[in-house]
Amino acid sequence: MFLVYVIGLFVLYKLIDRLVRIPMIGRYADRYILITGCDTGFGNLLAKRLDQLGCHVFAGCFSENGESDLKKVSSERLHAFSLDVSNTESIQKALAFVKSKLPEEKGLWGIVNNAGIVCSIGPPEWIRLEDYKLHCDVNLWGVINTTLEFLPLIKKQKGRVVNIASIAGLTTFADFAPYCISKHGVEVFTDSIRRRLRPFGCKAILIEPGVHKTAIVGEDRLISWARKTFDKAKPDVREEYGEKYANYLSSKDALHGLLSNGSERISDVIDAYEHALLGCFPRARYLIGWDAVYMYMPIQYLPEWLGDWIYELVDKNRPLPASVSK
Repeated sequence: MFLVYVIGLFVLYKLIDRLVRIPMIGRYADRYILITGCDTGFGNLLAKRLDQLGCHVFAGCFSENGESDLKKVSSERLHAFSLDVSNTESIQKALAFVKSKLPEEKGLWGIVNNAGIVCSIGPPEWIRLEDYKLHCDVNLWGVINTTLEFLPLIKKQKGRVVNIASIAGLTTFADFAPYCISKHGVEVFTDSIRRRLRPFGCKAILIEPGVHKTAIVGEDRLISWARKTFDKAKPDVREEYGEKYANYLSSKDALHGLLSNGSERISDVIDAYEHALLGCFPRARYLIGWDAVYMYMPIQYLPEWLGDWIYELVDKNRPLPASVSK
């Protein structure tokens, strides 16, 4: 009987939790929101969504093509502009631009740190230090720098900081070490500012998608980066692993396990972004995708030896490094 009560209370809690999240803040025309990484993918779709809802959007784009393409399909409420989050001067120029467009005495309702890259794939020793730094420059330092520069505008409006992390910030994909390192950092930074922004009436929220089939994880793109990573590795490291190992990692077989579980429901992530920004009672974190919820997170809670064994079982066709198989 006790177990029945416990289950009943849990179901009731989940029902109330779901109902509480339904109300939205409204008055979208009064909301000014900055989004980074709007050239393609999540950022591009979110900028369009918020524009259609009536929000005022500052859409940071890395490329001129991304900027011009977004302007063509948006209303006058959306301001697309050049932004490189890895460059402090670019961020400061963006701050000046946003301030020039904001009404007097108005701050930002939201910052969405969406910009991110994946450009090195392989065992950690394949990857040069500069590529570790590159991932952190965009995915981590870019998030921190942009947040700190724009935070006074968020405090002014008692607004929200929404950062995209990843399931890679909660677990580790061994061939994506630089990306995982940067996303673990985003998790820590966002948890920290969430707790310290509460006295100011502000919120900090994490978006944690599983694998979703956007341009950043396109199959051909990942295959190309795996080969480039191997080719850039030190000669003794390339010799140690050998061409057979490199050819496997830069093939569809190596990526099948990762991408086959990926979701094409990009709208799930955009919905989470929207609720994080415009819901009356947003969650502190949004874990999105069946692979994240039902596969990667449960493995993370297993003993390390068991979790490692499962990952090896899924990737059973991977050859041994040349120096080990001799």
